[in-house]
Amino acid sequence: MRDDQAIIQAVSEGDEAALLELMGRYREPVFRLAYRFVGNAVDAANLAEEVFEKIYFNAGQYKPRASARSWIFTISANLCRDFLRRERRQRHSVSLSAAPRGEQEAAPLSERMAGEERDAAAASQSGELLEAAREAIRALPDKLRFPFVFCVLEGHSQDTAAEVLKTSRKTVESRIYRARKQLQALLEPNL
Repeated sequence: MRDDQAIIQAVSEGDEAALLELMGRYREPVFRLAYRFVGNAVDAANLAEEVFEKIYFNAGQYKPRASARSWIFTISANLCRDFLRRERRQRHSVSLSAAPRGEQEAAPLSERMAGEERDAAAASQSGELLEAAREAIRALPDKLRFPFVFCVLEGHSQDTAAEVLKTSRKTVESRIYRARKQLQALLEPNL
């Protein structure tokens, strides 16, 4: 089994099989990070695809100073932040009763979030709390959102986050603490 750096080297030489191998290792973590960052499965899938496209075309620029994993997540984080900046300029409201953007045939978000075994009142309250939590996470400033999502929700180490963000572990720790405090303040009225 090749290590990530060897695979990226092969990708830089145009080896598409190496890209597929890299995608096999990182597709799910990149998608989950993007999904938690942008809150939409369609956009997250598009961003994950764009991450691997960037890797393919920029593999020759990879310098093994940082781990390949950090490089991949740095690309992911940058694309997510760029996406959110574009979205802020085109801000539109989210409706629980409307089908998600890009999924005209899909059931409304409120129906998809509700579990079949729960009654309608509990499902509605749970769906509202879940949506409030998602909105609160999206409302965090980028510099707090990424470490929170990456470390707390996705389970990556603070050291890896520090590598990705090109900062210290202590800064990551501080940002996670501040994110938790802001989330607590935003979500307290909903509890």
